[in-house]
Amino acid sequence: MADDARIGENVRAARQFRGMSLEATAGLVGRSKGWLSKIENGQARLERRSDIRSLAEALEVSAADLLGEPTPAIRPRERDYGDIIPLRETLFDSSLDDPPDVPTRPLRALADLWQAEPTRRKRRAADDAHLSTVLPGLLGELHVHAAEGDEQERVLALRLLVEVCMSAVNMLRHLGQVDLAWIAADRAEQAASRLDDSVMIGAAAVAQASARPSPTMSRPLREAERASAVLGSDIGEDRTGNEVYGMLLLYAALARQIDGDDTGASERTAEAARVAERLGEQPADSPGEGWQSFGPANVAVWRTTLAVEAGEPEAALRIAADVDVRGLPRRTRAASLAIEQSRALAMLGRDEAAVRQIRRAEKMSAVTVHKNPMVRDLVADLYNRSAGRDLRGLAWRMNLT
Repeated sequence: MADDARIGENVRAARQFRGMSLEATAGLVGRSKGWLSKIENGQARLERRSDIRSLAEALEVSAADLLGEPTPAIRPRERDYGDIIPLRETLFDSSLDDPPDVPTRPLRALADLWQAEPTRRKRRAADDAHLSTVLPGLLGELHVHAAEGDEQERVLALRLLVEVCMSAVNMLRHLGQVDLAWIAADRAEQAASRLDDSVMIGAAAVAQASARPSPTMSRPLREAERASAVLGSDIGEDRTGNEVYGMLLLYAALARQIDGDDTGASERTAEAARVAERLGEQPADSPGEGWQSFGPANVAVWRTTLAVEAGEPEAALRIAADVDVRGLPRRTRAASLAIEQSRALAMLGRDEAAVRQIRRAEKMSAVTVHKNPMVRDLVADLYNRSAGRDLRGLAWRMNLT
């Protein structure tokens, strides 16, 4: 079926490249030869990030290689996702010391554009096609102001660069552009370092932790816990600082869970939940939507993910059932919740319900579904078992048929 290789096919290609037998590879990850054979032949799927990480380590490749990321920038069915080529060129052609030679609007106009309700609405709606037209110009001009403005302008430009780069990371990761996402995250870190602002440095650490696939257990993901400890001692009552701190805790929890440390993951998630409950959801009349949608509802989405990763689908569904989606202003987060529900349902053999949740996620954010390697593998697996009308349409839209 697919024009993209399934994760199992990538595992087989890596194993054969290494000249390793099924039995030897399976032994290195503590599994049976039969289990690995089913994975490679598409008769079973890798349900958890920890399994992908273990296989990547055994085969001495990156987990991103097994996931099939990054994906090509242009595909025939992806015009609605947005054109990333201008953003790629801006990232390649700009640096904080050598900004691009482009005309610039006043810095305050750029700040107003980024904070204006139409732009915020597009961010909440995960309208990557629109954002792909806005981000390149913003990033290029902010580089100019950060390099050539006076001290006050430089500080504002650098702060905006951290925020805009974070948005670029989110969009590029949704599109499977891992390498470009990392460049955007690294640029956020450079801007934050020049500000010497602990909250901005923490925000950039979140950008770096999220830029690469979590099964790779990248260094920023592993160090999210240390970053949370540093920030946690220096934020006081600042709301944004506490939101950034909470997000770092959640990434630290994910790292612990992938590493098989259920207790450590639970402790860090509980601390994030305490922070979220103290802050509450972002007020409805607030000009923002909370940093990365941090709040009680989003923490519950993460708890759902962690339960799936722990191999506890029933617990995941119980947690998901209590999430108040009104507390998830960004559609990508609501879509992520539906994706985690679909993964849990598939683990329980409830395939029709799993398909319904994937379709629900697709309606909220198609790119979050279409470009997620683990969702693509799940849909391919469901398709091979029972290709009903809804599933056939879903597989076609995902370029799997």
